[in-house]
Amino acid sequence: MAKKRKSVYIARRVTALVVLILLLTCVVLAITGKVKRNKANKEAMNSLSVSFLEEDQVNAKFTGTSFKASENGGRFEYGTEVIDPTDLVVSHTCNVTVVGDKKIDTSREGDCDIVYKLEKTDRYGKTVSKEVSAHYTVSDTAPPVIELAAPTVTMFLGEQFDPMENVIAARDPVDGEVACMFDSNVDASSEGSYTVVMTARDRNGNECRVEYAVDVEEFAPAETPSDGIYTYAFMVNKAANTVTVYKRDQNGEYTIPYKAMVCSTGEDTPTGTYYTYDDPSNSSWSPYYPWWPLYGGVYGMYSTGIVDSILFHSVPYYSPDPGDLEYDEYNKLGTSASAGCVRLSVRDMMWVFSHCPKGTMVVFYDDADDPGPLGKPEPVRIDTESPNRGWDPTDPDPDNPWNS
Repeated sequence: MAKKRKSVYIARRVTALVVLILLLTCVVLAITGKVKRNKANKEAMNSLSVSFLEEDQVNAKFTGTSFKASENGGRFEYGTEVIDPTDLVVSHTCNVTVVGDKKIDTSREGDCDIVYKLEKTDRYGKTVSKEVSAHYTVSDTAPPVIELAAPTVTMFLGEQFDPMENVIAARDPVDGEVACMFDSNVDASSEGSYTVVMTARDRNGNECRVEYAVDVEEFAPAETPSDGIYTYAFMVNKAANTVTVYKRDQNGEYTIPYKAMVCSTGEDTPTGTYYTYDDPSNSSWSPYYPWWPLYGGVYGMYSTGIVDSILFHSVPYYSPDPGDLEYDEYNKLGTSASAGCVRLSVRDMMWVFSHCPKGTMVVFYDDADDPGPLGKPEPVRIDTESPNRGWDPTDPDPDNPWNS
């Protein structure tokens, strides 16, 4: 009986030991598994990474804005791009999404905080994630631009003056055309030099200010300078049909661009350097002053001789009447259309007539690719259905219906 009890006791001890060993083994295995899973989780977490485009790469990719990088994001210039922040990611080791699906809209100034969520699954199937934040700013630093037709405008006493006529455009790089305001002290009834200040402001408050001069003069034929020093010289680009007027610099050379005019030349317009002559510079040469008979039985206003039969003159008129303009020919200004002379609008021809005395240098050349340093002015066009079509729109004549 004692032996039987002893055997049972031993068996129980052995069973308990085995159970204990099994429990310990399970614990060890559980601990080992947890350690391995934690390690895998940590490895997965440590492997979560994302890198972003460099500054020059962003600027190359998005042409509707510009970008300046900072330590944790950067600044976008006000523009037209709506940027998906994931498009700024250049490489990653995981799935990358943007919390809230936010976009960077460069057409609106302000701050934009982007949170990137990085996720991946470790080898045990558990998802790990972390967040990376970036701060972007959109700001407008580019003011609008006012483009002037000329740095100086010359007008004659009593002539109507509209400051906006010297403004080709006022544009913002993003907003496009913007309103242009002016401040002027011009007195058209008094000779003198005046100033016009033009101001343009974009929707974000950026402002551009430019000035130009206005010279009010009495209209009269130019007189040859007694000292032989001429204020202006004329460069006629036949290929571009543009006249650029230059002023003298401190060395006496004609290097300062002053005024540009659109013209019409022709196949017989010469090249080379010439000096204007008297014919027909004043009333003694024409009983029709200010008219001059032209080839083909037509008439030009304020004609000025250049070389042989080549003249500066207005677009032709059928008769010596300011309301009898060849308006179809007028609409050809800016193209080759003359028989060789240099055609100009009445307003430009009056300026030539009053600033280009006998002996003024005129240089003819060809350069189709470059009209000149002041560009090619946009020619005025006449509506051929208008009852005013017989008048040059630039003619300051008080009877000109275009001026009413």
